[in-house]
This record gives sequence, structure tokens and C-alpha cells, in this order.
Amino acid sequence: MNVNELGSLWYLKSSSNMINLLIKYLIETSEDTDLKNILNEMYKISTYQEQEATQLLSEEGYKDTPFFSEDDIYSSTAKLFSDQLIIEILKHITSNGLRALAVQYVELTDYKVKNFYKKLLNDVIQLDFSLLKLLDEKDLLQNNSFSYKKADERDGKLFKVASTQRRPLNAVELANMFSSLQCNNVGVALCIGFSEVVEDMDTKKFILEGKKLAFYQSASLSDIYRENGIPTTTGLEAHVNKVKKSPFSDKLMANLIMFLNPVGISNLQNAVVSSYKKDHIDSLKELIKLVEDYSEKGLKLLIRKNWFNEPPVSNWSHK
Repeated sequence: MNVNELGSLWYLKSSSNMINLLIKYLIETSEDTDLKNILNEMYKISTYQEQEATQLLSEEGYKDTPFFSEDDIYSSTAKLFSDQLIIEILKHITSNGLRALAVQYVELTDYKVKNFYKKLLNDVIQLDFSLLKLLDEKDLLQNNSFSYKKADERDGKLFKVASTQRRPLNAVELANMFSSLQCNNVGVALCIGFSEVVEDMDTKKFILEGKKLAFYQSASLSDIYRENGIPTTTGLEAHVNKVKKSPFSDKLMANLIMFLNPVGISNLQNAVVSSYKKDHIDSLKELIKLVEDYSEKGLKLLIRKNWFNEPPVSNWSHK
């Protein structure tokens, strides 16, 4: 097993360990029967991920204990999120999982590990399909119309770089930002919910800064869509409930925020490389830099609080 397999399996094991606890809590607090069924299926897949990744690592001589435990669930009955917000959270966790699995899969060379990832990809794709179906059935799917012109209908015969600074964004540019917009809408709601129940003041300050950042990102991306004639929706923060007791440990909440940070960044990066419009690229780069700076603060917080689950490192060969 090479470093690709080791790193990928460790990430899969550690992230599944954290997500398993979140899903277990969501199963207890969700009310909709269809949502509970999906949550139970998600828990089954995530538990299998953690157990199989742990076993594969153990066969190679790498063993460690789970970083999170049942002690990180303080109250399994305090319903912090509405069912609608739970669905949105699941959608972004599933998206992040699919993206990570696909990226890691193409780099794997160990047949046993690659076959394991192949099964996981099929399972998570089916889970993603079930969530999409549920959103559609509950009439919660965002499906705004998009007015467009085909290339042969525009003035001029060829797309000219010199004219790209004065034009509406094209479908590819807009598509690559959409997941980031939705992710930040969820981020606002999560940060509002967590900030109300977190106990550690340093962590509270970090989460409140995350709320401010997610709101700024969501507003900035919404402005870009509106400037191009496409309406957007927000307001998921209205689906956060007031609870008397924190459902999670501060350690778990801080790590969950850090886990979801990459979801929006990757699509922003794709939007940057697919665009030829300078002011658009500059705006996206600013948003990416803000998330990078926030992630750096989060990493320092986790290390300072001894909440950082440190991955294995290579033996340093330099004397």
C-alpha cells in the first residue's frame, strides 16, 4: 500500500468517524419518515466506510483509536435543525463525500482498496439520488429558470477575449458557483445554530466569524447571479431551533465546520479556471482567499485546544 492508499483511507476513516455521530443524532431528531429512512441508509454506508477503512489500515500495521466517541453527543433529543435544514446538510455532506471519493479513486493503485472505493462510489451516488428525489417530492428543490442565448444568436461571429469584460456570465461560469452558493446558505444556518450552544468562548468567536463569512460569500454570489438575471433563494437560518442544551461537544462542532469548508472552495476554483472575465475572476479569488484565511484560523484553534486529529506523517529522511 502506497501513500495514496494510506492517506485516502485515513481521511475516509476519520471523516466517517465524525459524520457517524452527526447522523446518529439527526436520526434521533428528524421527524419525517422518508428522511429517517435516508438517514438510516446513510449511517449504514458511513459505518461500513469507517469499519472497512480501519480494517484495511490495520492489515498494513496502522492502528489508532477513534477520535470522536459517544461522549461528543451531549443531547440526542435537542432538535437544533428542522427537517428541511437536515436535508440540506445531508446534501452537502454527500456532495463532499462524492467529490473526495472520486478524486481519491483515480489515484489508487491497490486493487483491494480501489474495489472498496468503487463500491462506496456506487452507494453514495445512490444516496445522492435518493436525496434529490426527496427534495423534489417535498417541493424543496431549487429549479429557477435560466434565460440564455446560444453562441450563434449573439452579436459577432466568434467569442472574442477582448470583449469578455463586457458580457453576462456564461452557463459554465454560473454552474461552477452554484454549489458554493448553496453551501454558504447552509453554512450561515449551521454557524448560527452552533454559536447559540457552544460553550468555549474562543470557539464561539470562530463560529461567529464563520457565520459572517458565509453570509458575505452567499450575498456576494447572489449578487453575481442577480446581475446576470438569475434569482436566488436564502433563508435557511430560519430553520434553526432554539434549544436549551447543546447537542454536541465544542470539539465536534469546530471539526464539523472545518470539514465542510472545502465544499464551496472547489467549485469556486473551477469557476476561476473556466472564466475569461477578469473582474469575475478577481471577485472569486477574493472569496477563496477569505475561506483559506478562515480555515487557517480554524486549524490553529483545533491545535490549540488539542482537538486536531493529526494524520500519520512520513519518517523524516533528512538529517
